[in-house]
Amino acid sequence: MNVQETLEEKVDRFKVYYMELISTAECEQNLTHQNVPSKILCCSIFDAISKSVFPEITSNRERYISLVRRCDSWPESKKVSLLHLVRLFEITKNIPPNTNQLVELAQQKFNRLFPISNNLSSNHVPISSDINLEDILTLWPKQNSTHIKIGGVKPHQLMHENLLWLYRNSVVHEYRNPGQGFELGQYVPEYAFYQELSTINSLTDKGFNFTNRWELVYPVNFFINLCKEALNVAALNHLENQTCPFQGYSEGTYWLPNFND
Repeated sequence: MNVQETLEEKVDRFKVYYMELISTAECEQNLTHQNVPSKILCCSIFDAISKSVFPEITSNRERYISLVRRCDSWPESKKVSLLHLVRLFEITKNIPPNTNQLVELAQQKFNRLFPISNNLSSNHVPISSDINLEDILTLWPKQNSTHIKIGGVKPHQLMHENLLWLYRNSVVHEYRNPGQGFELGQYVPEYAFYQELSTINSLTDKGFNFTNRWELVYPVNFFINLCKEALNVAALNHLENQTCPFQGYSEGTYWLPNFND
């Protein structure tokens, strides 16, 4: 006799399945090659969970970011990366004249939080120090009540939620971490951070000649923890809405989903 599975049992099975996948992402053989294999698995898991929570959203990016916004343990996803904001102003030739106050705010905050140490030690700063989107929007120029592009870029493109999507595309499609930062040996923070790195240009009688820069780093533990929270978000969502966690996935003989209808 078949006993019908309750919703609670389906959600528990859903959680067990994805926790096993997350455990695979955490295993030693995937923590190689700068942790790229682990991050690829985490991004795929996050993708899959997002489809369970938002089956009505057809855009992978929109689904992905929508789930990121539901993960309360990463409030910094709504912040704007100062590193990228300052760089935008550096490379944009024709900055609108009414942007001066925004440029000054970004540069002053960046100089205060990210001074160049002029030594070979590696410093790091958590992204919680970044600037709030609201502080940017009040100064970002508008046209007809809409924020214009500066150098072809709109404010939301500089938010960490969007940078995570770009990171996901880099590891999944190119098998590489974006940027030139690295995770700090045996001590790997649980959170995303900025890292001061040195490039040695030459060696003289007086010692090393080097230049320093800041890099944005999303470490592997950050990806793993985000997947675990996303799984909890999905489970709670289905229990609250009385929906099946497997309903968003296509099943059947045919690879084109509508062929199975």
